[in-house]
Amino acid sequence: MFDGKKDEQRRFPVNTKERILEILLEGPKSLGEITDLLQIQKSAVRVHLDTLQSENTVESNFQIEHLGRPRKIYKLTQNGRELFPRKYDLLLSLILKNISETNGEKQAKKIIESIADDIATNIRHEINKKGYLDNFEESLKIFNSISNEMGFVSSITKDKDNSFSLLCKNCILYKIALDHPDIICHGLHERIIFKTFNVGKHQQANTIVELKECIAQGDNFSRHVITKKNLDDRKNKKNSTIER
Repeated sequence: MFDGKKDEQRRFPVNTKERILEILLEGPKSLGEITDLLQIQKSAVRVHLDTLQSENTVESNFQIEHLGRPRKIYKLTQNGRELFPRKYDLLLSLILKNISETNGEKQAKKIIESIADDIATNIRHEINKKGYLDNFEESLKIFNSISNEMGFVSSITKDKDNSFSLLCKNCILYKIALDHPDIICHGLHERIIFKTFNVGKHQQANTIVELKECIAQGDNFSRHVITKKNLDDRKNKKNSTIER
């Protein structure tokens, strides 16, 4: 439950909706039970519950009683629970520290890279479902949409032919990135982008990903330049290699 002495840590101001969320953190409740605890009009509570449901922080279902009519019960969704303090960053930081101290920094990075590869595979699956694996610009749009769902607050802009900038205003693992910049900024974030658009050992030069600016390094945002090499560039490089 939120600590009244730490208002600055709250994600939303003190209001009726917050009190409802705090009440539901203790367990599912009916409209009547919530109203009794808040000591306000039932109609007002119903309005707040409708709003919370529209925000996907509260959900409801009917509970069948032995006698009488089914009761409508309200409970927190996963999104609702995420509004309360979490220490994911601390836990992951301690895990990385333990792995690094026990097996070395390279092993820690290898594990994070494996996670990045799995995320990239899932993103490619979503791109493939929409039929855009061969459409670079549309693939980037889908990637950007998923990036936003992950919390990066990102956007895509076209710089020039076959070159785009992915700008992220939020670093979802900021505290960990400060302690492990290579593992998080390159081993995770950059690798997710790279592996999404490069598959197979013979295609690694198809798309180039460059980290130009980084929040963890003091910049206001993170910016990756993603460049799709065209076929002529690859042919020219191959021919020049043969000539040598």
